[in-house]
Order: sequence, then C-alpha cells, then structure tokens
Amino acid sequence: MTQAQLAGWRDRLLTDWARIREELIAQLKASRQGDWAEQASHCERDQLVDLTSRLDLPQVEQNVAALKRIDATLCQIELGLFGLCSDCEEPLTLTQLDQDPTRQRCPRCEQRYRKGFHGHEL
Repeated sequence: MTQAQLAGWRDRLLTDWARIREELIAQLKASRQGDWAEQASHCERDQLVDLTSRLDLPQVEQNVAALKRIDATLCQIELGLFGLCSDCEEPLTLTQLDQDPTRQRCPRCEQRYRKGFHGHEL
C-alpha cells in the first residue's frame, strides 16, 4: 500500500467520523440528551469514543459502534498496522478494504471470531 493510498484511507475515515459525530449529536439532542450532546460537541476523537461508550441509548448504538470502528482503524493507521488482520496479521486485500475500510479481520479469522472462538485453538 502506498503512502498516497494510506492518506486517502485516512481522509475517508476522518470524513466518515465527522459525519457520524454530527449524526450522533443530532440524535442526542432529539432524544432530549442535551447534556450529552453538548459534551460530545466539544470532544476530541478519542474522548468522544470514551464518552459515547458510556451511553445506554438504543437509538445511538449504531453510530457509537461506527465511531469505535473508525477510531480503531485510525489508530491502526497511526501505528502502521492498517490493512492487516488483527488476529493472524495477514494483509487484507484492497478489495476488502474498499468494501469496508474498518475491517479488522481476514475472512477466515472473521468467521472464527463470529463463531465465538476468537482465535483460540480448540
């Protein structure tokens, strides 16, 4: 993966993060959670993930999960681990990343994870 491709992924993720953040703030305001919305509007990226992790509001769960995935992926970019399976460390394909840049696992490890094995041998 080239530096230009990596920068493109990072820009795409930051754009998605900003959009989801605004949706989340609007959802919090609409659900009469003005204090949470105000706090969220002043948070940095890592602080927002911590703050929203404490919310127990079904109407924002999807956006909170998306923020967590994006934050994890941005951390992987910063650490130089973007595009590697988090379990077996094999490279993910560009097609897989195009489909979902927040993808954390290769198909084999994802299947094992979803079955509940989480990479542990039986």
